[in-house]
Amino acid sequence: MNNAAFALGNGGLIVFLSFLSAFVPISTDLYLPALPSMAKYFGVDPELANLTLSLFIMIFALSMLFWGPFSDKYGRKPILFLGLIIYILSSLGLALCTSIHQLIVGRCFQALGSGAVSSVSMAIVKDTFKDRTMETVLTAIQTMTMLAPMLAPVLGGALLTFTSWRGIFWVLTGCGGLALLGWFALRETLTNPTRGSALASLGRIAYVLRQKDFRALLLVFSVGSMSFMAYLATSSYIYENIFHTTPQQYSYFFAANAAVSILGPLFYLRFLRDLPRHWVIAGGFILTSLAGALLIMFGESGPYTFAMLFVPISVCGSGLRPPTTVLLMTRLDSDNGTVSALIVSVALFFGSLSMLLCSLPWSSFVLAAGAISVGVGVFCAGGWLWLDRDRKFS
Repeated sequence: MNNAAFALGNGGLIVFLSFLSAFVPISTDLYLPALPSMAKYFGVDPELANLTLSLFIMIFALSMLFWGPFSDKYGRKPILFLGLIIYILSSLGLALCTSIHQLIVGRCFQALGSGAVSSVSMAIVKDTFKDRTMETVLTAIQTMTMLAPMLAPVLGGALLTFTSWRGIFWVLTGCGGLALLGWFALRETLTNPTRGSALASLGRIAYVLRQKDFRALLLVFSVGSMSFMAYLATSSYIYENIFHTTPQQYSYFFAANAAVSILGPLFYLRFLRDLPRHWVIAGGFILTSLAGALLIMFGESGPYTFAMLFVPISVCGSGLRPPTTVLLMTRLDSDNGTVSALIVSVALFFGSLSMLLCSLPWSSFVLAAGAISVGVGVFCAGGWLWLDRDRKFS
């Protein structure tokens, strides 16, 4: 580990990177309990209000495709600073917006800033840590990051008891300001910047994607993100409209799911890391598919049944992140920012596709979440078993 990477020491660096990595769940989950009330406030259908969520994820994913390469050329700190300024200003605008269209545009700019923040955070991990230490640190960061979806909806629901949805965006403005303070303690970690013009640096995306193993694994593991993103898009409507819970009650269910998800990386690190990776990853995807089938059959029985049936999907998704992320990050020894950006952006692109699929005329959102989980589990298990048929990744 590079002790000079952060002025507050090794522990401070991990906490800071965890906070940066949590910008997406903070920016989405904090206002999830307010989505139904926001739709009513602006007098629009839930599908239009959901654009503030799905477009956020899509713009965030696409923006990383230039933030990552630019951070390889100009450095991590300048890109992080620019991203934080965009995030803070857009959050201020969201707190003051007066129409659903302003809200949608503001969320797009907020996503743009978040893309810079997240691409830099993972690139710093790859700059600073190597081999099994990288896997351990990634597990720690991902575990700490999962506190965001556990706490954010609870905080969002609590905020709604004494303020409107605008107060949530004031809190997000404060999160951006807090990250900006941490920026002053960070030291530049880029040691070998890419050469050439800014346009040429974007061409590194093509170079990275030409690596066959990386490209194939990226596709399979990115599709795996669709199950949780379907839950993210539908859960507030399932709990509040189907099961008739209050926004505060919904936030508790969401937080409980996030709390259980934390067990995934910890369970992998403690019990599964030394087992054959081939079967650990395949087993996680197969279990996701089986849980999705049970969700289709029994998910509408009640809020507690739905919550319990989604636990295996959440735990498998979080538990597979450390080994799959390390597999992807170690395919190349260069272009850390571009590699990190592609890992996150492609996963979130498929996640936003999952959210759009949830907007199709399903008979219920429970069916949508279950069917997507079944499809994801089957595709990813089959793809992984085929790619690793010679055990070259295990």
